[in-house]
Amino acid sequence: MRRRVAAAAVAVALGVKLAVDALPDAAVAFGFMRPAARLATIYLGAAFDPSAITISARGVTITVVRACSATDFFSMAFTLLCFAIPIRHLALRIPAAVVSAWLVAVLANAVRLILLVYAAGFFPASQIPAVHMAIGIAVFLPVFALLWYTFVVKASCKRCFRQNLQDLRKDCQHGNDFAKR
Repeated sequence: MRRRVAAAAVAVALGVKLAVDALPDAAVAFGFMRPAARLATIYLGAAFDPSAITISARGVTITVVRACSATDFFSMAFTLLCFAIPIRHLALRIPAAVVSAWLVAVLANAVRLILLVYAAGFFPASQIPAVHMAIGIAVFLPVFALLWYTFVVKASCKRCFRQNLQDLRKDCQHGNDFAKR
């Protein structure tokens, strides 16, 4: 049974990732890149060019591109929240998971951009891609762990997971009955 839930979670994550990857660049810029960059510029008191999505602060100019839009993190956070958010009705759980995952992804990405501006003064330009990746891991991994802790461990959503398992088990046992209806 756990394998089925794990397989379902992987399928949801991959499906959401493929769907987000299929979005046009303008939609990703509007939904993920600009909000995170704007939040970072507000915090930094920096200049922001919305058309090029660039942040200019502390003698550093950072251009936010699709690769640093946090859409992969959004896919993972959405999957976790889809299975863990304590909302019983699927029609309410999915929109709540979308909104929550989007907020978390944009805020975490803004933190990553802020840290990248601060780190840019310490590293040569040739090392910036590696620094960008390391800062991404240092930001997104703890945020994901915090989501897990909040919705699974602390909020006792193990019951929610257990309920999902029981519902999935019932659906599998009565699969033929549902197909005939």
